[in-house]
Amino acid sequence: MYLLAHAMVGLLIGVVLAAIASDRRVIALTVLGAVLPDLIDKPLGHIILAGTLGYGRIYFHGLTVLFLVVIAGLILYHYRRRIGLFAVAAGMASHQFLDGMWWHPVEWFWPFLGPLQNHGYSEDYFWESVLRELAQPSEWLFFLLITGLFAYIYRQELTTVLTRLANPSFRLALVAALGLAVLAALAVGGRLLL
Repeated sequence: MYLLAHAMVGLLIGVVLAAIASDRRVIALTVLGAVLPDLIDKPLGHIILAGTLGYGRIYFHGLTVLFLVVIAGLILYHYRRRIGLFAVAAGMASHQFLDGMWWHPVEWFWPFLGPLQNHGYSEDYFWESVLRELAQPSEWLFFLLITGLFAYIYRQELTTVLTRLANPSFRLALVAALGLAVLAALAVGGRLLL
């Protein structure tokens, strides 16, 4: 499943958890948890470990890491009464469910069913899959939905940021950051085209 589709499901789960916990902050944490397995495993498996594993569903797509996050969440809740890690774990669980990890038992139950195996993807697979995701209309739709929902849910914080934009030094810093982001995007895009 695509990254922003996972984020959208995480957002919906986060809205439910926020209503239960009366804390809007868990929404962002649930979205983070929903995309975290791909943000960590895809670059790790397809770029860093391309020669040995070459697969993007490894550690954070498994029950072992999910279980460790739940245990850490229990400890944090016991001592601080904060449910942030539970929200991350709920997002991670939704990611594993949507990816159908039960069809990949070696990865899902790692390390209990043996070592992870090389799946033989090409070295360019990671960048090809990024481009394939960017070409999907559904991802752009999810981007617009997520942006709109976040703007609505966090409208008070957004109003504060927009008020700060009236400050000329803040505007200059924002323009500089956006300029760096554009340069980074052009550099990555240029590398993908070569």
